[in-house]
Amino acid sequence: MLTSRKTFLPFALPSISEDAIEEVAGVLRSGWVTSGPKVKQFEMEFGDFVRAPHSIAVNSATAGLHLALEAIGLTEEDAVITTSITFTATTEVICYFHAEPILTDVDPIHNLLTPATLQETIESKCKWDGKVLRSVKTKKQVKAVIPVHLAGYTCNMEEILSIAKKYNLIVIEDAAHAFPAVHKNKMIGTWGDYTVFSFYATKGITTGEGGMITTSHAEAAERMRKMRLHGINRDAFNRPGWYYEVVDAGYKYNMTDIQAALGVVQLKESHAFWERRTEIAKHYNEEFKSIKGLTLPKEDKDGQHSWHLYRVELDPKVAKLGRDSFVEELKDRNIGTSLHFIPIFEHPYYKKTFGFKREEYPNACRMYDRTISLPLFAGMTENDEKDVIDAVKDLLL
Repeated sequence: MLTSRKTFLPFALPSISEDAIEEVAGVLRSGWVTSGPKVKQFEMEFGDFVRAPHSIAVNSATAGLHLALEAIGLTEEDAVITTSITFTATTEVICYFHAEPILTDVDPIHNLLTPATLQETIESKCKWDGKVLRSVKTKKQVKAVIPVHLAGYTCNMEEILSIAKKYNLIVIEDAAHAFPAVHKNKMIGTWGDYTVFSFYATKGITTGEGGMITTSHAEAAERMRKMRLHGINRDAFNRPGWYYEVVDAGYKYNMTDIQAALGVVQLKESHAFWERRTEIAKHYNEEFKSIKGLTLPKEDKDGQHSWHLYRVELDPKVAKLGRDSFVEELKDRNIGTSLHFIPIFEHPYYKKTFGFKREEYPNACRMYDRTISLPLFAGMTENDEKDVIDAVKDLLL
């Protein structure tokens, strides 16, 4: 048995450079620390990076998803289709409007909402009258679909958009895991009507907490800018006089210049971060390829994998250890892991409120029982890599 690491290695850590620290310090010294010129700069530079016409910075991806649904006019008379494998934020924002979430199963390989799982859900849980798609259960109008790009793999956006067009659905991409992913030579951020990115501490770039909405819809972008700050018609930084107007009951979802300063530098460093994560993932794949019962993630054949996560699947009939025992053994060796994600239908609130049944999602159940995410972040040292590789091989070979 290998000896354990002396210090704990988490599955993810942010990489904060001295340049980023100095940029944040500059904002602190400036005296303007809330939403201001750095937020504007970050929005413009991020929009340029993903080639999106409009970018709206917010204080979380959850806020971004909420604002996108508010911008499309979602109400309690509506429903939204999304995947069963996602973080709760994707589904909870639907519940903010007392709308109905309709869950799809996922494909067995990448655990994504696919054209096939979307179409199957429409045919089994909805009814199309030629003009409007409605939930069979509640008769609510299905107004949107939220595909979730998972772990770094991208959904098949071309075909999803085609299905959405057929049924008059608005497409809101949950891209929390998808920066800087590319699908068929086009960056994630410009495929759907709206795309929402996360800058949480473990993401490809971070602002500590934060998010960004990208869209091509100018009026909706302007609406979201107002609604992120109490529904006020003018930002505080651009308000020379005392007068302002509240045009609607908004929210407190604005990003600060402190966060944006970090984001500006992280964006510049993002390619180097991605290259390092890709290097580690390829190294893992090479070292783990001979382990029986361990399914490894592959490059995204339709684009550029963001390598946000390195998720593996253990076959309990073939692998030397089951998933839960494997996690405990790694923990004993001071190596952290995480699971992405507990299926939505397994959470008590959603199960009780919407009556989701486990048997309707066989692929999601398989994922939940078998997968785990190993450490993967740009700041990992070669010794960190070696510790993970040695531990996994010691346990499973």
